[in-house]
Amino acid sequence: MVRGAEADAGRGHAQGIRLDRHDRPPRPRRCGQGAAMIRIAVLSDPHLHDARLGRAAGEAPFVRSLADSLHSTRIFNESEAAFRAALDAVAAEGIRLCIIAGDLTDDGQPANWQAVSDLLRDYTRRHGIRFFATPGNHDQWSMTGKPLAKNFVDPTGLVRHQVGEGLPRANGAQLCPGMRMVGYDETLPFAGHFGYCPQPSDLHWETPFGTSPDMTDRRARITVEGGESALISDMSYLVEPVEGLWLLSIDANVYLPNADGGYDDCSKEGWNATVRHKPYLLDWIRDVARRAAAGNKRLVAFSHYPVVDIFRGLTAALETLPGSRAGARRMPTPDVVAAIAATGIPLHFSGHWHVDAIAAADGLVNVAVPSTVAYPAGWKCLEIGSGGMDISDRAVSDAPRFDAWFARYAAEADRTGQDGSILAVADYRQFLDRHFRAVVLERRLPEDWPPRMQAMVETLRLPEIADLLSLAQAGLPDIALVDIFVDWYRLREAGGGTAAGVSKERRSLYATLARGCVDREDPPGSDAAILVVFLRTLGLLLTGDDAKRRSLDRLKEAFVPC
Repeated sequence: MVRGAEADAGRGHAQGIRLDRHDRPPRPRRCGQGAAMIRIAVLSDPHLHDARLGRAAGEAPFVRSLADSLHSTRIFNESEAAFRAALDAVAAEGIRLCIIAGDLTDDGQPANWQAVSDLLRDYTRRHGIRFFATPGNHDQWSMTGKPLAKNFVDPTGLVRHQVGEGLPRANGAQLCPGMRMVGYDETLPFAGHFGYCPQPSDLHWETPFGTSPDMTDRRARITVEGGESALISDMSYLVEPVEGLWLLSIDANVYLPNADGGYDDCSKEGWNATVRHKPYLLDWIRDVARRAAAGNKRLVAFSHYPVVDIFRGLTAALETLPGSRAGARRMPTPDVVAAIAATGIPLHFSGHWHVDAIAAADGLVNVAVPSTVAYPAGWKCLEIGSGGMDISDRAVSDAPRFDAWFARYAAEADRTGQDGSILAVADYRQFLDRHFRAVVLERRLPEDWPPRMQAMVETLRLPEIADLLSLAQAGLPDIALVDIFVDWYRLREAGGGTAAGVSKERRSLYATLARGCVDREDPPGSDAAILVVFLRTLGLLLTGDDAKRRSLDRLKEAFVPC
């Protein structure tokens, strides 16, 4: 409930909005014996970028540069084509409920918010799909918003730097007033229909603070150790769109007031920051889970960040290497996982990492949903019926007109001398694959691994690695370490699953190499020690698919038929 404009943590949780019967659509049968199957599409991180930035049709002055795409964990200008391809597939399957686990927009620009709002409303109008969103870290920034700076390429291949109000206009940068990320309270006019506000057909709707959708009634006070304090907006909500199904959208973003009068973004900490600074959410989630169980509701929770370590200890292994920055973005610690699991939610969908993985701990299953604009692009289909639940994968392998801006990229490559081979592709999946390889070698390699690893990746081949580690060399193929290194990341992004595209023969080879590194001790920081960590973690990644199946089996047991 609301006490002033602040959360009274742990007290008087919302009873929710209940609508008059004449406002409701015909109710589907409650989940139970003979009930209809409930099917939910779960997408994440579409990062929609409008290349026209709200300008008239035909104009496209805001095409992001190829150079920026090759350094980013996602592509930009192809986002609408990919999002449409995924939504067309959702509509073709007759799915009418769709969760989006954050980062609807490129970077929260008003024009991109308008574009994604118009797009989703169109799919609602034409196909009857209801959308339920949760805030990502790229959708808004704190309470105030902030100016942005981006690089755009024109038809001649010339790249121009454009900045929002308040940023310096150095080196010929051009002012673009619309180049800003909105603040929290600016998002509701664009996104209110996506779960953030109650709709006439909803059977139940609430927030951690009560039943008011007004953002002035959805705030909690956060005080940091230095004494700075501020009211922070929170867009969490619970909705019952069809009888027997509760969708719990949790706003896990944390923005802390600082001594300069601004805010510090805690997105790199994920749920570690959420549990520490927004404890009222755990009280509310626990209360929701209790009421869901008592009312025989199927509860599906989602937020932008994972609530379980989806890499299953992989990051900790890399952190043992001197010079690694793999731990800069944190997975939830065991105590945080335990605190979330203690609320009683059985299932949680997350995004943020652009990873396709499933992990479980303390009875809580986290399904990490891949992005539509990064390898391996895809989405999930959740089916809930009288026999329990099932989660299946859907790939986004092609996206009509994904290559609409390739002529500009080619002109940019000609002008700058950069490698344009990424453009020689047959389909969207191949484009993402080449983009992924570039990001792994140009960004992941220097960020996650010691400098010595870069030298080895550039020069070593498998027989040389076997010789260095005294591994059996009989029958070893002559494979470059760079290809094994990229496969390591393919397996990580795909949670060890088939979406990685790694052949059975390669998997068998990698498993053999990993077994050869058990019980080894090498001088810390040596080439051998680095390679041993690499191959051991490669073996861990290979077990991801089995871990997925075990997690899903646990989840099926948790979703006991009504």
